[in-house]
Amino acid sequence: MKPNQYQAILAALDKMSISKADITRKHTSAFDEFHVRGRAVSEELFSQIELNKDSLVLDMGCGLGGTCRMIAEKYHCMVHGIDYSDRNIETANSLSELIGFEKQTLFKQADATDLPYPSDYFDLIITQHVQMCIADKVKLYSEVKRVLKNGGRFIYYDVLKKSDNTPNYPLPWVDEAAHNHLITSQQLKEHLDSLGFKKISSQDETQKGIDFLNTFLAKAEDKPAILTGQKILMGDNALEKITNLHQAMKNEFVSLESGVYEL
Repeated sequence: MKPNQYQAILAALDKMSISKADITRKHTSAFDEFHVRGRAVSEELFSQIELNKDSLVLDMGCGLGGTCRMIAEKYHCMVHGIDYSDRNIETANSLSELIGFEKQTLFKQADATDLPYPSDYFDLIITQHVQMCIADKVKLYSEVKRVLKNGGRFIYYDVLKKSDNTPNYPLPWVDEAAHNHLITSQQLKEHLDSLGFKKISSQDETQKGIDFLNTFLAKAEDKPAILTGQKILMGDNALEKITNLHQAMKNEFVSLESGVYEL
């Protein structure tokens, strides 16, 4: 049986002499931001948008809910998060309750290709390192369109296929090739264009990701404790997974890309 993520995070913070009563979002960000560059890249992406207290936001593939809490704190709005993993959702809800975000965040276990929301519901939908886990891209992006309001925005930050070469496994999101569903940047654009989305911007984030992992992996050699959060999320082979992704980016097998589209 896998250890309880929430208790593992509390134990890790306790070792850092941070008591349960003193834990804030800043403390949990080391554990609940799953994507490459974590909180820093999220803050960059969402600096491009305008939200207010009445805005409704959806994070598809929210993991432990770190980005949801970041947006809720910054904009004082309601943020929903869905994830396929019951375990992640249980931890996300527990962390929000712990640090006082239970009234601004709502997490549900759900399938991103069959969202439990009405049409024309959200002002903003975000995905970060999600699409490569989902085989049916048509259903995925059609659901984004369905639940997004007219004039709403879709922001993604994703791992994309750059060549036909096969990366080494396991990777942070998948253990074997059969469950890896990467598409290219052009294929992503074609999916969104076909659904009537208007491209606002996109950016290749690969070099920033490589630079970040260069530093992270160098630190991990000297201070293995830096991998505590990643092991809670990815298991004991977290270092192998991160190293394989790093190498795949350096070899130009995959890329990192962010983008903003409007409906």
